[in-house]
Amino acid sequence: METIIDQVVRAAGHYEGRGDGIESGPFGGVVDIRPLLGGRGAELTYTATAPDGSVLHEEHTVLALDMWSGEPTLYVLCAELEGLGELLQASETTFSNGRGVDSLQLQIELRLDGDVLHYAWSWGAPGDDVVERTRVALTRTR
Repeated sequence: METIIDQVVRAAGHYEGRGDGIESGPFGGVVDIRPLLGGRGAELTYTATAPDGSVLHEEHTVLALDMWSGEPTLYVLCAELEGLGELLQASETTFSNGRGVDSLQLQIELRLDGDVLHYAWSWGAPGDDVVERTRVALTRTR
């Protein structure tokens, strides 16, 4: 059975596009996807920049099976959050840290549609609903 890991590994390449965010407004995005260890995982390097060229978001993420649960998992390291985040696959295209009431709940949507990569961050403070905060659509350029 094909997993999201297989899909992302097959979609390796350089992606560029436009996005929008509740706090940031419009931005440009670049994602590079690189297979890891013969396709056992993939690295996603993501940078979002404001129209003036300033960096809004920088992220290095690994998508792989968690060695303990065997579930597809995103391991996210980004400039805005301290430490490495672990988000388990919650639906076909969504990963979540599943924390909810006691701490920040974070969800990342990773969806491939042909040569277009959709990537969205949603979160909610403790006790609040999870709300989509940023979304970018990127097209493979190489």
